[in-house]
Amino acid sequence: MGKKVNLGAFALAWGALVPVAHATNGYMSHGYSPAAKGMAGAGSVSMPQDTLAIVANPAGANRVGRRADVGLSWFSPNREYDGLTPSDAFCTTGCTQGAFAPIGSGPDGRGTVESRNTDFLIPNFGYTQPLDDRSAIGVALFGNGGMNTDYRSNDTFMRFGAFGGNNGFANPPAYLPPDPRAGMQVPGTSAQGGGNVGVNLEQIGLSLAYSREVAEGLSLGAAFLLAYQTLEVKGVGAFQGFTQTFTESMIASRTMRGVSPANLSDNGKDSAWGYGFQLGGLWDINPMFSLGASYRTKMYMGKFDDYSDLLAEGGDFDIPAVGTIGFALKPNDRLAFAFDVQRIWYSEVPSIANKNDLALKCDLGAGLGQPSQPGATYDARYCLGGSKGAGFGWDDMTIFKLGVQYAVNDKLKLRAGYSHGDNPIDGSQVAFNTLTPATPEDHYTIGASYLLNDNFELTFWGMYAPENSVKGPGAFTGNQAPEIRMHQYELGLNFAWLY
Repeated sequence: MGKKVNLGAFALAWGALVPVAHATNGYMSHGYSPAAKGMAGAGSVSMPQDTLAIVANPAGANRVGRRADVGLSWFSPNREYDGLTPSDAFCTTGCTQGAFAPIGSGPDGRGTVESRNTDFLIPNFGYTQPLDDRSAIGVALFGNGGMNTDYRSNDTFMRFGAFGGNNGFANPPAYLPPDPRAGMQVPGTSAQGGGNVGVNLEQIGLSLAYSREVAEGLSLGAAFLLAYQTLEVKGVGAFQGFTQTFTESMIASRTMRGVSPANLSDNGKDSAWGYGFQLGGLWDINPMFSLGASYRTKMYMGKFDDYSDLLAEGGDFDIPAVGTIGFALKPNDRLAFAFDVQRIWYSEVPSIANKNDLALKCDLGAGLGQPSQPGATYDARYCLGGSKGAGFGWDDMTIFKLGVQYAVNDKLKLRAGYSHGDNPIDGSQVAFNTLTPATPEDHYTIGASYLLNDNFELTFWGMYAPENSVKGPGAFTGNQAPEIRMHQYELGLNFAWLY
């Protein structure tokens, strides 16, 4: 028994230490259960087959017996953007079309820039323990992540960096009249980070679940979720002129002196803890048809204080709520079909959902009585760090998942799946989403499980998300139209102990 406990403790510690880089449906994985991953995430709520199924539906804890799962996957997101020349990308206060678009590569600055980080190892771990014939408890470790982008300044035009961190005309800031020192650094300000640009959001969740069969074929479950997340942002110092801290200081001093935001960029990793709750149900209507549903609340996280000048509401960054409903159809003992509909409420998290209205609603010129462009206004709440500060402009996502499983014999099961969900990014929001180009919409998967003997099972899965791109001018990029794109691969292997 000691060896089994030590194995579980090792898996838990391992999962907490390995960086996470999921980025499929927004920044959430297409699935968490090893079996469901081979079916594009379908079947997690209605057809639990392993311990990680409790991440999707805690009601499944009493359906998989006493079991432990430990696995590892290789995930490869390939991110890139097509940028603009510095003259196109940066337009200082006073221009008729204020713009901050990412700078490209090549001799004219319009070439493609690729993220350097493309390979990640992602662990999974789960354990379920029956309490009696009707009830069970379970624990599962799962992760989400923000793609860990890394755009190097060496890959951009004149080594300026994607957002001009190495461009002296953009960082530290200089402003046109009414400041008589036009072209000079504003007194009291400093450069904010360098030219290397990227964001790394890592989220680890621990689900503690309980389920019970309350009637024949009907199980209900609940889970308490503990979450830990870290965030690191690099190379966005050129945006200090759009922060609440800086603009308020300039208006208060009538442009005589500014205050650089201390919590905007290049502050290393910050961390926060949080919690949430989940409810689920699973009903075997008859031997051929099962119905499942689950709802996970928003996970309430502590603030990222080191990025309070960047994120809305002074660094608030909760994890959005997720709801899933699905059914499984089993025409015979060998064949099964699963279909899920999942909803992710990104709109509940202002730092993710708020539109980028910096150019029109956080215009320092307007705050000083001289709008930089027609219709521009100044409201500190819409500046970076404000209660309505710019986020990534993500919409809620609805994902449709379809999977099939065929048992070749008593030992071997084969799986395949497809899912689709419109990407959450609108073309007008491309500027900030260079950091987080969560553009994939379709996922194709395959998988298999093989029972080595009565006590050990191997599960394999593979995922491919074809390239999808988003392009378009926005209020913050003027008439320019940068483009972001991504495609992904994932291969995973899970080892299970069946007690």
